[in-house]
Amino acid sequence: MDDVLVYVIIGVLMFFIGLILGYLLMKRYYHGRFLTVAKECERVDTIVPLIAEMERES
Repeated sequence: MDDVLVYVIIGVLMFFIGLILGYLLMKRYYHGRFLTVAKECERVDTIVPLIAEMERES
């Protein structure tokens, strides 16, 4: 019974570690995309690149 408990604890820990790492990676990815789109909006002085990015992501 102790072995099963150890495996359950390891499984739960791995799930939460994966959840946190996935969140951090997605946050980093979309932060970079947002900065790229923001610079493009600033360069052309319109929100058209933002709308195009929203269409591409949806």
